[in-house]
Amino acid sequence: MRDLKHLIYLAYVSAGAPTLDEMADVVAASDLDACPSRDTIGRLIGDSTSAGKQADVIALVRVLTRMAAGDVATAAKDTARLWTQAQLAEPLGQPIASIDPYALEVHHAIAVGGATGLPKYVEREHDVRLRSIVTEAASGATRLVMLVGTSSTGKTRACWEAIQQLPPTWRLWHPIAPERPQAMLADLARVGPQTVIWLNEAQHYLLHQQHGEAIAAGLRSILRDTSCSPVLILGTIWPGADYFDKLTTQPPVGEPDPFNQARVLLSGREIRLPNAFTPSVIDELKNSEDPRLAEAAALAKDGMLTQYLAGAPELMKIYSSATEAARSLLEAAMDARRLGHPLDLPRSFLQAAAEGYLSDTEWELLPDNWLGSSLKLLTNPVKGACGPLHPQKRARGATHPSASASEQTYRLADFLDQHGRTTRHITRIPALFWQAAIQHSSGEGARSLAEAAVRRGLTQIACALWAKSGDFAAIGWALAEAGRPQEAHSAFEQAAATGDAEGLTGTAQLLWSADRREEALAYFERAAAAGDREAFPKAAHLLACDDQLDEAMQWFERAAAAGDLDALSLAAFYLANADQTDRALAWYKRAAAAGDHHALRSAADLLAGTDQLDEALEWYERAVTAGDPEAMRSAADHLAEAGRWDRVLAWYERTAQVGDHEVIRLAAEHLAQVDRWDEALAWYERAVAAGDPEAMRSAAEHLAQVDRWDEALAWYERAVAAGDPEAMRSAAEHLAQVDRWDEALAWYERAAAAGDPAAIRSAASDLAEADRWGEALAWYERAVAAGDREAIRWKAHDLGRADRWDEALAWYERAVAAGDHEAIRWAAYQLGKADRWDEALAWYERATAEAGMPSTRRAVDALRKVHRFEDAQALRRYGWDPSGGIAAPWRLSALKVADQ
Repeated sequence: MRDLKHLIYLAYVSAGAPTLDEMADVVAASDLDACPSRDTIGRLIGDSTSAGKQADVIALVRVLTRMAAGDVATAAKDTARLWTQAQLAEPLGQPIASIDPYALEVHHAIAVGGATGLPKYVEREHDVRLRSIVTEAASGATRLVMLVGTSSTGKTRACWEAIQQLPPTWRLWHPIAPERPQAMLADLARVGPQTVIWLNEAQHYLLHQQHGEAIAAGLRSILRDTSCSPVLILGTIWPGADYFDKLTTQPPVGEPDPFNQARVLLSGREIRLPNAFTPSVIDELKNSEDPRLAEAAALAKDGMLTQYLAGAPELMKIYSSATEAARSLLEAAMDARRLGHPLDLPRSFLQAAAEGYLSDTEWELLPDNWLGSSLKLLTNPVKGACGPLHPQKRARGATHPSASASEQTYRLADFLDQHGRTTRHITRIPALFWQAAIQHSSGEGARSLAEAAVRRGLTQIACALWAKSGDFAAIGWALAEAGRPQEAHSAFEQAAATGDAEGLTGTAQLLWSADRREEALAYFERAAAAGDREAFPKAAHLLACDDQLDEAMQWFERAAAAGDLDALSLAAFYLANADQTDRALAWYKRAAAAGDHHALRSAADLLAGTDQLDEALEWYERAVTAGDPEAMRSAADHLAEAGRWDRVLAWYERTAQVGDHEVIRLAAEHLAQVDRWDEALAWYERAVAAGDPEAMRSAAEHLAQVDRWDEALAWYERAVAAGDPEAMRSAAEHLAQVDRWDEALAWYERAAAAGDPAAIRSAASDLAEADRWGEALAWYERAVAAGDREAIRWKAHDLGRADRWDEALAWYERAVAAGDHEAIRWAAYQLGKADRWDEALAWYERATAEAGMPSTRRAVDALRKVHRFEDAQALRRYGWDPSGGIAAPWRLSALKVADQ
């Protein structure tokens, strides 16, 4: 259906986007087999849920193609083929009413007083917001929402309850087999209207190293694609640096940006779930008719009712009192999961890995039946809910496994999974764990652990695991990075021999780096023929960067012909960078005609950036007409930068009228920057009236920057009264910058009293910057006492800047002990800047081995700084070993022999 609707839309755009009346008139005047009415034409173009009658669709496409002077016969043939495919296609997913909530990974609840099944649902504030989004989807809009909360806070159950309000025609698609990322990519293009995409534990999709960004890009396409609307995308994920924050945090300038697509996808689309219920709700539930809710309300600590229902307290009791053998199994499982292993953990792997968590004495004293007795303890249900390790069974109704079926696997309880991530996130992984991984993991499990190993600089272990998973291309990239091009080439060739086109692409890039350009391009040709859609644009990119633009354009042409529509805008970008504006505009026009809705704005930005503002405004107008409202803001911004105030405000007015109220504040900021204060303040007042929460603080900050302090403080007070949580800290920071310390500290005190968690730390940092160390250290102590974990790291950093290294390193150690693994990398970097390279090297090794922070390259630099050049070369080539030393020399051929 989507392909058919896309074809109709492209025909419509190519014909110049005629009105319904114009199309109806042309259809009526044509000699065709059908004569769709004006309303029918409107539905064929705008309704994504219906294919319409075949004759009507073909008639419309014939007319539009004729208006665009295109190939009418081919268009009609393609339309007939896609219409037939749309009729025959089996819808993705299952009817919602037929789905068991437990199949969607809703947690089983404890059993009390004979009560089973799902407990009665208790709505909270986040459910109201979620229901509103689901209502919008039911009304025809495509929506995405990500529920963010810690383990067992009710995320999946909330999603399940929300979709019960959808009409019965809706279906739900839960891509999980054979493995989640592959299942998602395999069928994402088949998503049709009235589909719920169920992304429970979204980290398995979006954080996947190989496929995550492709999945995010595909989901973004669905959000934009009216031909498959409405679609509802529901996801759940844990918070924190390894989950939601990892996907949504903007990396520093110049650093790699591995989750750009995911960050854009999730921006402004999360709903946070609280860990606990309010005291008033808990009091009401103590009298619930459901004995499980009544017991949870009476016994759960700190209002953590959903966690109690999922058996969390009992799980922690079992873990804390477990025997050494049982505890070793749980910790091996915890580490495997935090390193990225899929949910199902093989028995043989757990057995072998657990040995690494036992001391020599504990191992010697273990009885022969330690594994069976430990698993019996850990797999027992907890009050009717799953135990710490839950044995996986075949799906009900599935064919019984044969004798050669895969071995028994276990799932670690969610609550213990998160507990392990919290308490063990800087714990070194035992060498026997990695040995067990190489011997007993495969497929996605081996691939995920390989990625964890390479983040820890364990290049040899990573390559062995990639070999187990069959991912020889990943081995090639790792060896190329390690400066071992011949072995990298061998790995890429093996990848190609197994049908992985990335092996050909990798070889091409190795050859390009070796200045063997013709051979490299031949390999790119082979990669494209083998199905690598990235081969053409990669070759084009390399040629463009080498100033071979004409040849690069030929490769971009081939990429576009192969269906890569981004290639058109990318070609335009390279031409624009080479100051070939006219050629760039031609490519942008082609991109717009092909359906790239941002291409017209990009062309306008190009013209505006080359001082052709009048012509740029014409392109901005075209972009607005084509449905790109952001073009109005871009036009206004460029006019403001050029000082064209006669037209700036008119464009801002237009933008505000289509609902972009933030531009009112932007207009005020531009006016303030050119000292047109009366107008600026009037626009700020308009922004406040429009409900912009940042307008008052922005006015205050701009007034403070020009020393209009009485007015600035009055605007800050207004912002505070309006509930702006950052206003008090902003006032304090600006006052500190002009040495008005008594007032600054008073505002910091107000911010802290109002619950701003960063206010005390910011005060301490400002005082340290001003060399007021006695006060700074006292404020840092206050921040730490208030539970601000980052304050420990900030204090260490400020002490290091003051060359008080004994104190700084003690505080860095304290930060690490408090669970702040970022402190390890901060310490290493700061020691390096202070030329304390031996100490920096030790901290970089810790960052790599303990926290999984890729720091091997910096450790190599540290070794060179202390003139350990042979060690630096060895570390780059061979990586670390699990004990923390530099790995002994090894060769790829030896790994392959071992694997065979």
